[in-house]
Amino acid sequence: MRLKKVVLSTLVGVAAIMVPSLAYGQAYGTVATQTLNVRDGAKLEASIVKQVGLGEPVEIVCEEGDWLKLILEDDSRAYVKAEYINVHRVLAVVNVNGGLNVRDYPSTENGKVIGSFSNGDEISVSYSVGDWYKVSQEGFEGYVSKDYVKNSTEVDFLSYLPNKRLTEIERMTVTQEEAQAIMVETDNSSSSNGSTSSNNGASSNSGSSSNSSNQNYTSSGSGAGDAVVAYAKQFLGNPYVYGGNSLTNGVDCSGFTSQIMRNFGISLNRSSSAQYANNGYYVSSDSLQKGDLVFYGYNGHVSHVAIYIGGGQVIHANDERTGICISNVFPSGGKPYIGAKRVL
Repeated sequence: MRLKKVVLSTLVGVAAIMVPSLAYGQAYGTVATQTLNVRDGAKLEASIVKQVGLGEPVEIVCEEGDWLKLILEDDSRAYVKAEYINVHRVLAVVNVNGGLNVRDYPSTENGKVIGSFSNGDEISVSYSVGDWYKVSQEGFEGYVSKDYVKNSTEVDFLSYLPNKRLTEIERMTVTQEEAQAIMVETDNSSSSNGSTSSNNGASSNSGSSSNSSNQNYTSSGSGAGDAVVAYAKQFLGNPYVYGGNSLTNGVDCSGFTSQIMRNFGISLNRSSSAQYANNGYYVSSDSLQKGDLVFYGYNGHVSHVAIYIGGGQVIHANDERTGICISNVFPSGGKPYIGAKRVL
């Protein structure tokens, strides 16, 4: 992670993402109408392949005129009119010489600098407020100037984001407990060249920090995390069944996480990609706690999910050969690690 944190904090709210490959979804949203026909082409004459309901999560791949190509919750591809989709999150890129200040409030006068991004950093944008974007990356979030953020592709997906008024925005707060929960990541040279501009939100230094090692995970967590792990382990050895929802008779990876969390009153989306896009908040690999959801896939596209159990291990409905089993969180083979979400 190239984000430099300058406060001891984990900011709560709509949290951040370890940004997936831009070869797949460029933006994420939900269906905005009660029942929506999805088609196999970007025209009304195209065949209707299915219907989706209000609030169903979608991954937006590209724009074709006034149509959007989507990846649906079941991983199928289809087209819908853009007006029927509410966009909640867009992948974008920092575009600035040096570094870009991140503030706790969308104002250079009233917003405190809480960190910075480097040029080229991939970030997630959730809404605009005046000349600012609300952005996030790997468990960190704040506000940055619009002038230094650009779309990841030629399509202006940022224009689809909702606009908020300044009166709707509350300053972020950091509790003492949160402040003690995370280590400061700093650049060795940042103390000598860390001056910032008061006018445009950009900083004069690159602000890049050393990447965290994947092995610096933690196994501590809340009592809820311990309870989730204990409950999940009861089903070790039970069968894997694609599309299954039974923890005893057969379940797939996202069915396993959904059913485990359901026992604790937490509702998750049904597919692994939708859980990654819509449930909980993002945490970095060096901040994992028991009960966190851990996601895997190729080329940044999520296609598998597991539950972190501490000690560098996860429990998951792996495949038909192994069923529900325990594995290393960072596997030497199989699907690569993509990111993690905290739902507890």
